Amino acid sequence: MFEKKILNTILTAAVFVMTSGSTLADSITVYSPQGEENVAWISQQAEAAGHEVEFLRAGGGELFSRLEAEKNNPQADVVLGLNDTAMARLKFQEMFQKHIPVWADGLPNVYKGRDGMVHKFWQTPVVIAYNPDKLTPETAPKSWLDLVKPEFKGKYVLGPTKWGTTQVLLSGMLMRFADADGNVSDEGWDFMNTFYANSASVNNGGDKVNLFKQGDAFIDLSWFGGTFREAAKAGYVPTLVNSEGGTPFVAEGIAIMAGSDQAEDAKKFVDWFGAPDVMAAYAEKFGQMPAHPDAIALSPAEVQEQTGLVDPQLINWDVVAAKLDSWLQKIELEIK
Repeated sequence: MFEKKILNTILTAAVFVMTSGSTLADSITVYSPQGEENVAWISQQAEAAGHEVEFLRAGGGELFSRLEAEKNNPQADVVLGLNDTAMARLKFQEMFQKHIPVWADGLPNVYKGRDGMVHKFWQTPVVIAYNPDKLTPETAPKSWLDLVKPEFKGKYVLGPTKWGTTQVLLSGMLMRFADADGNVSDEGWDFMNTFYANSASVNNGGDKVNLFKQGDAFIDLSWFGGTFREAAKAGYVPTLVNSEGGTPFVAEGIAIMAGSDQAEDAKKFVDWFGAPDVMAAYAEKFGQMPAHPDAIALSPAEVQEQTGLVDPQLINWDVVAAKLDSWLQKIELEIK
């Protein structure tokens, strides 16, 4: 385990941020794309509850690539917070082990892994939001498909395809043009060409916020909590669009790596982390929407209200998981 932690530190130096609730050699290593503040809070709460945890934090796409690269020599014990598609793709590669957490009882079936490997703890819509100083409900887009209209050219911001949020919103749009097997029509790819041509593209969150601050862009495409966080930095309160055809909802999951050498401690951490009282405390701190009904019931009133702000888009994430690589490759090579 000591050699594993040294290897983690060396490989992490370039692009990953490590947040440590403990520096002991027998702590578990958790890979997570959660924000710095989120990871710091989880680390503090976990340590207070008696768990020795080290977090390695990166963007969802970078994290997924690292996990794949480490498949034959896993460095993580737990993966926390990747979205439906990423978790499904890792599961298909037999990278997780079975563990049914104590809080699985009462969790809606849609958030339970049928094979007992992945369980979801938060539900997060990826939304269209806008600055109400720039648009009104009448002039704002009514759906994702409206974004290709000329009046929105350069007014919405799109991150790189390696971002998990970008992958989710692209999946939601492409599935509107896909058959049951995930084959996208020519009409769908024509739409995607125009969608990218109309966008203001950025490579990092700082550039994105600057576009909103400068007023060059005023339509945000982001996960729910990120939308409000970025708007606060830019100095406005966003208005959400309840998109015609629905909004992609993703649920973030947690799983234990098949090659973990700290499996028992990892199971204890998973059992603690997803418990309704911990999820409700997290909801109160960050405004996230828990997946477990008991956690929602314990959450602040504003969090409970948020669960009904947008209607979900029905998406077959297993189909998305099988097609996403080819979709992203086409976008990178032929569209961007």
